[in-house]
Amino acid sequence: MKLFYIILLLIVNSVCSFGQVGGESIYSFLRLNMSSNYASLGGFIPSADMRGVNSVFSNPALVDSLDNMSASLNYISYVSDINYGSMLYGAKVGSDLMITGGVEFLNYGDFEELDDVGNQLGTFNCKEHVLFVSFSRNILKNLRFGATFSTIFSHLETYRSFGIASHLGLIYKIDNQKLTFGFSAMNLGCQLTKYAYEREKLPLDLRFGISKILLHAPLRFSFTLHDLQCPKLDDDFMRSFVNHIILSTELFPESPVSVKAGFNFQTHNDLYVSDLTPFPGFSFGVDVRLKRFSVQYSRRCLSPAASANFFTAEIFISNFAVR
Repeated sequence: MKLFYIILLLIVNSVCSFGQVGGESIYSFLRLNMSSNYASLGGFIPSADMRGVNSVFSNPALVDSLDNMSASLNYISYVSDINYGSMLYGAKVGSDLMITGGVEFLNYGDFEELDDVGNQLGTFNCKEHVLFVSFSRNILKNLRFGATFSTIFSHLETYRSFGIASHLGLIYKIDNQKLTFGFSAMNLGCQLTKYAYEREKLPLDLRFGISKILLHAPLRFSFTLHDLQCPKLDDDFMRSFVNHIILSTELFPESPVSVKAGFNFQTHNDLYVSDLTPFPGFSFGVDVRLKRFSVQYSRRCLSPAASANFFTAEIFISNFAVR
């Protein structure tokens, strides 16, 4: 019965939300990757378990493998002077419930303020912040549910806006086959206070993914469909169809050192210019995971002149306890 209500909630939220395409929603920064591991896989992969607190950014139901307490710091050097990141902490409550909380920030840098004839009046900056809390727990033996609730603060020069959002997720695992199915509904919510004239919609994103670790080889493959709420198919059917696909792979996914790579077709098609720029949409990274901490790095190619670098440090606090 609990499963029925959860699935009903997901359906109602999805139906009551409107599909958007790029540039037609508010708080578009919510689509930016926060975790190095998931950035290296090409985006938000709802089925890939990275064994850490940063999984909350991809699917809140994935946060089920913390060693009682874990803290993480993420920093991303993005295009030009733009940088963003997050700080978060997760802990186990009781026998199964996992609770995670944190803050996200985005800094667009400093801008010159000019009048209508070009005289400099000073400088201003633009920033956005998110405060969130998330929980996850098993609802059946192999089925896990998670939810994140966020408050959004946006400050763009003299314009301010406030909103709320939620992310919902389900994970189903077949352990003996090392097979995982994931579904996430990201950015369900609304803008409570508008910048100026009218309220805008959040960048809703419905995702479904499958991840499989080979039984006799140290490889994991993931297949993800994103933006399922907006299956925008135009005259070029094949191009518009593959824009919903992300392909990912990992070498040594269960080892202390793993290497990851991904390809996001939408990013590639949106930023591709000519045969001289074949790399947009490709990402790669490495994760070094020891007993008490993990260090991760990834690089996402946007164009020959611009790439994003992701840095993550995660500490497994409970492993410092004296036994």
